[in-house]
Amino acid sequence: MPKEQKENLTPALPLSEDRELEYRHIDNYGDLIKQNFKNLLLTIPGERMMDVDFGVGVQRFLFENGPAASSEIRGEVVRKVDRYMPFVDVRDVVTELGEEEQSIIVRVFYAVPSLAIDEYINLSFAADGSIIS
Repeated sequence: MPKEQKENLTPALPLSEDRELEYRHIDNYGDLIKQNFKNLLLTIPGERMMDVDFGVGVQRFLFENGPAASSEIRGEVVRKVDRYMPFVDVRDVVTELGEEEQSIIVRVFYAVPSLAIDEYINLSFAADGSIIS
């Protein structure tokens, strides 16, 4: 009996080797949406040459403090999701200072009603803009 073949949607990022295929792949829409959403959050506007408006660039807000920065991050996330991922509903965007000096934690809670997905993304940035987790 032939082995059932999985439907691979796209390579998982960051690229890593896999035993079955050349690279590890994503095979379900929930993980694909999460990967694409994370890409939208981490891409700095202007970084994608053919679409300079693409991306939120959350790490750009690292040195801004207080409710104004939280409101600006939330507004930017909602605006970009409405444009690039209209099938996603942003439920909440929570920002808080990290344990390290000048670090920030951003949590984006979202839903994809058509797929019954209710999920979140958690991003932590160090003072130099690198991702902690």
